[in-house]
Amino acid sequence: MKSGRITFLSNPWPEGHALKKFRWSAERRGDDVWFHFHLETKNYYAERDIEEDEDEDYPSAWEAPGVWCNYGSCTISSDQWHQGGFRGCSLVQFAPGPVDGLRLHVDTPPYDLKEGYEARAFHTYLLGHDSVVDHKIAFSRVGGADLFDITWEGKIALTYVGNYEPKHCFLAEIKGVPFPKASDGA
Repeated sequence: MKSGRITFLSNPWPEGHALKKFRWSAERRGDDVWFHFHLETKNYYAERDIEEDEDEDYPSAWEAPGVWCNYGSCTISSDQWHQGGFRGCSLVQFAPGPVDGLRLHVDTPPYDLKEGYEARAFHTYLLGHDSVVDHKIAFSRVGGADLFDITWEGKIALTYVGNYEPKHCFLAEIKGVPFPKASDGA
């Protein structure tokens, strides 16, 4: 990855957060290729610390800088906590040319977030172990190289504190990600 940022809409950092790590991997499952993403942010306050006003009454934990700083950083992963992932394309289509322009919609509604995360493509540690769903992912090849820019948006439910409605959104923009080789899957 050359660079990347993720923005959590309406959190205390409207400019978003720099990524510390992003990995795109692939595995063969029968006649299909499944993709995995692993995203880690730098500390939420790495680029700009926010001094929280103890007297301010924030409308929600989502908007309170101290809550974010308490959890430090975010990880969204399809393979750190479980063997998730999502169908990317057929094995025949797995090459940089056909993947260029690919748009996927993963973990679409309806969803039951009270069930375990094992049934979903991704799990997250954001403000605790929360849930991410309704992923819209777009792949764009950079020139003729085997590098891709990836735009990934999704919805978050703060299930760690018992909120099962995915009412928060994120947008990640990752630049210069190498096209993966497909390993043998499960």
